[in-house]
Amino acid sequence: MVADVEFDSLSLTEQLVLAAVADAHRNDETPAQTHEIRRTCRTRAADLEGDLVGTVTEADVMRSLYRLEDEGVVEEVRPDERSPTGKGRPAYELAGSAAAVYEGIADRLIE
Repeated sequence: MVADVEFDSLSLTEQLVLAAVADAHRNDETPAQTHEIRRTCRTRAADLEGDLVGTVTEADVMRSLYRLEDEGVVEEVRPDERSPTGKGRPAYELAGSAAAVYEGIADRLIE
C-alpha cells in the first residue's frame, strides 16, 4: 500500500515512474501500459534539468514497475485482449491513492 512505502528508499527513476502511474490514475487513464508510462516519464524528466542522466528507457520503466509492484504501490493488470501471437501488454495501476504518492515523492517531481 502506498502509505507504507519509504519513498526515500526509491530511486529518482522509480519515483518518476510512480508519479507517472499516479498521473494516469488522476486522469482516469489506468490501467496504463508501459509505453504510456514511459511517455509521461520523459515529459516529466525534461523538466528535471539534469537530475537524470540520459533518457528514461523502456527497461528503466519495467525495472521500476517491478520494484514498485514488490513494494505494493502498483499492481499489474493483465489485459483481457491478447494479440494474435497470444501476448498481451501488461498494464499497471496504483494500489492506493494518487494523493499519497504526490505527498511522498520528491518535491522536484511534482508538477
